Amino acid sequence: MFIFESECTRLGIEEDIERIEVLRLFLEEACLDWYSSMLIKHTINSKWSTWRDSFCETYADKGWTSVRYAILFKYMQGSLLEYALKKERLLLEVNKSIDTPTLIDLIATGLPNFMSDKIDRKSLKETNDLFNSIRGLEHLVNKKNSEKKMTGSENKTKAKNGKDKPCRICEKGNKGIRYHPESSCWFQNKSNDGPKRDQIKHVNNSELETELNEMDPKNL
Repeated sequence: MFIFESECTRLGIEEDIERIEVLRLFLEEACLDWYSSMLIKHTINSKWSTWRDSFCETYADKGWTSVRYAILFKYMQGSLLEYALKKERLLLEVNKSIDTPTLIDLIATGLPNFMSDKIDRKSLKETNDLFNSIRGLEHLVNKKNSEKKMTGSENKTKAKNGKDKPCRICEKGNKGIRYHPESSCWFQNKSNDGPKRDQIKHVNNSELETELNEMDPKNL
């Protein structure tokens, strides 16, 4: 409502009846039912203050959700200045009489520590001073984004070269997804040992059978 009244003043809409008529253009769904009820109860010729107070009483956020969101809103990604401007708006929406030092502190503490530590707190008198300081830190964001792109490119290159491909021997043996050269796979060595043992066992059994056949039955 504060923004609506400010825009009406800026556009020269000062008469009560004009503000009441213009307000309808910004309402939708359930709010239109409220508007119709107000017309029936007070008519369009009533005072603007009556409409304003009724609207605020009906739709004002009386909980802590918006306050909590505004205070805890932190920079995550993107432009630092855009973050700062959005947090300023959120804080002013929940408390338009907030003092400047508190506003500055809350905006700055929403930045990552390594960024806010680069700002001289004592030199900040107005929010514009903070915005100027924040604008000077944009290069840190650009640097971080460049490093992410470089890391992504390196990972793609590794994948192309096959260094990060999972071992097919482990996959086929249901041993899970493991990343190591197939030539040094432990399960490959174990599987190769199997035929050797079978071969040795088979050879030993054949030799034993031959010896038994050659032995004289009288000596048994």
